[in-house]
Amino acid sequence: MKSHSDVVIVGGGIVGSSIAYQLASRGSSVTVIERDSIGNHASGYALGLLNPTNETGNIESLNHQSFKMHKELLGTVQEESGVDAQVLTMPHLELALEESELPELKKEVDRINAFSEFKSTWLEPEEIRRLEPRISDDIRGGVLVEDIIMLDSYNLTLATAQAAEARGAEYVLSEATGIIFEKNRAVGVRVGDDQIACDAVVLALGPWSGTSSLWLGFDVPIVPQKGEIVRVEGFDPPLGMHSHGYTLGSSCSVVQKGDGATWLAATVEDGTGFDTTTSSEALESLSQRGMRMFPQLESHQLVLQTACMRPIAPDGDPILGKVPGKEGTFIATGTGGKGILLAPIIGKALADLITTGETDIKIDQFGLDRFAVD
Repeated sequence: MKSHSDVVIVGGGIVGSSIAYQLASRGSSVTVIERDSIGNHASGYALGLLNPTNETGNIESLNHQSFKMHKELLGTVQEESGVDAQVLTMPHLELALEESELPELKKEVDRINAFSEFKSTWLEPEEIRRLEPRISDDIRGGVLVEDIIMLDSYNLTLATAQAAEARGAEYVLSEATGIIFEKNRAVGVRVGDDQIACDAVVLALGPWSGTSSLWLGFDVPIVPQKGEIVRVEGFDPPLGMHSHGYTLGSSCSVVQKGDGATWLAATVEDGTGFDTTTSSEALESLSQRGMRMFPQLESHQLVLQTACMRPIAPDGDPILGKVPGKEGTFIATGTGGKGILLAPIIGKALADLITTGETDIKIDQFGLDRFAVD
């Protein structure tokens, strides 16, 4: 472990690794402190869906910018790392399973077509069944969106980390235990009984971001949200699209990925703390939701069930940028279920701030100071 680094990043998931990659690409010396193995938590267990069209609100612009960056970087990070991220380009189908959904879903076509990189079309039930006969007969129509991306989130995280290493970043598997401040300026990070001197610290701790509250002296309002995903045997011939719909009181994605399995995703459960045990309730719920869209799933055997924690801020938006009152200290967390999608744009924005003091990426509204940090 180096005794000094320009930047120390605490957290080696997809967000921390994307920041490391961007910084190392600019010639900064970077050390990433990761308590566990790379991709061992949400970054490795996420669905791996890159679809910026499925969310509006404050985050919409960042989603689209980051999607474009993914398309620019995916080939490079895979080549530099030698890791196959199992990238698939496919259509997305947002299904209307109830008559009441039709008015709002039909409006989505024009909204999505306003983005130059996507083409959207409304399909009637018979058109959907011609496209994919295995979809339930009991549907009301759907929105087809061309050319979203599906990938393996673990492989992408590993590829990004190894590409950052190839550009000079150092990964240290150990636990950060605090930040060393001199007159409210970060000058180092404690790692076990050792320390690394540095000029800047980035906190990319995901659902464990609350830990940094003790280091900073004020609350970082991030809580963990549990999500479970079920993988079952794949279809033959394989599904060629990502399908999503709201059914049985919640939403569900059904997609056959590069590993050949069909993924049913995902549950949303608050108030569980850091419990990552899988549950029979989640298995039953996801199975029922998936079968509502694809009845044939009833005969598909379980392959794997996983659970992980997502980092959630009180308003649901990410927390990005400089830490108020702590010079040389930066934070990137609160991405919820969008960490894989948002990682490239967060990496660039934070690298900009660290190396130049400013960024043209509009992240001001996502600052930690919106929670009235004193």
